[in-house]
Amino acid sequence: MFRSWLKLVDRCPACGLDYSFAHADDGPAFFALCITAFPLTFIAVWLEVTFSPPWWVHALVSVPILAIGCLGSLRPFKGWLVASQYLNEVP
Repeated sequence: MFRSWLKLVDRCPACGLDYSFAHADDGPAFFALCITAFPLTFIAVWLEVTFSPPWWVHALVSVPILAIGCLGSLRPFKGWLVASQYLNEVP
């Protein structure tokens, strides 16, 4: 389905489905922020309120967790949106 990190191939190599109908646009980023980043941000705030660590602890813990969580969820969210568009496409 994917040619690179978030780029779709033109056609499915297995079944030949043309992906020209797929326009996920900013949807994956929106869902990554809402579903992934908000809970992880609450964890970072909890860490600050509970333990009051120095700034470098957040730089070593919170920032990588947020980056990996958001970047790691972009591709599954894009695949989900493309699949939803395929299933809900009006002929």
